[in-house]
Amino acid sequence: MTRSSIVMLAVLSSSPLTAQWLNYPTPGIPRTPTGKPNLAAPAPRAPDGKPDLSGVWNRISP
Repeated sequence: MTRSSIVMLAVLSSSPLTAQWLNYPTPGIPRTPTGKPNLAAPAPRAPDGKPDLSGVWNRISP
C-alpha cells in the first residue's frame, strides 16, 4: 500500500470512532427505574416558579 492510501484509510476509519460515546448519563435528567430518561417528567422550575427552559436549543435547518 502506498503512504497516501494508508493515510486515507486512517482518516476514514477515525471519523466513525468520534461518533461513539460512552454510556454517560447526563446529570439532572429525571430517569425511570430502568435508567432511561423520563420524557413525561415535568419541566424543571426556576426560583420564580416558571419553567426553566435554559439549555442548548438548536434550530433545524431545512
